[in-house]
Amino acid sequence: MLTVNVQSAPPTVTLLCQGRVVLGVESETLRCIATSRPERRVVIDLRDVSGMDASGLGLLVELHCRAQQESGWVILSNPSACVRRLLAMTNLDTVLEVESLQEQDLTGSERRAMTA
Repeated sequence: MLTVNVQSAPPTVTLLCQGRVVLGVESETLRCIATSRPERRVVIDLRDVSGMDASGLGLLVELHCRAQQESGWVILSNPSACVRRLLAMTNLDTVLEVESLQEQDLTGSERRAMTA
């Protein structure tokens, strides 16, 4: 089961996900909520996601591509350990924009220094 709480602060909406993002109702729920929002910047908070399958990963890529086509952004925020592992194993962490709590606490110059 997936629940999605919506926090809107235009031009950004944060979708707080809790549960599993898997094939079926769960993926469709997130797809419908994310694509129906008028905000151009969508933050998907994944800290409480307990499981994800290939359908969930595909949905994240789909939302990313759709946002790029519409000059918007999709940011994956605080991925849980299982989601981080999946993103790393599939190399999607290099394609999708992923932020963790630690990165959000750093200034831009501190982030650049860490990656240099």
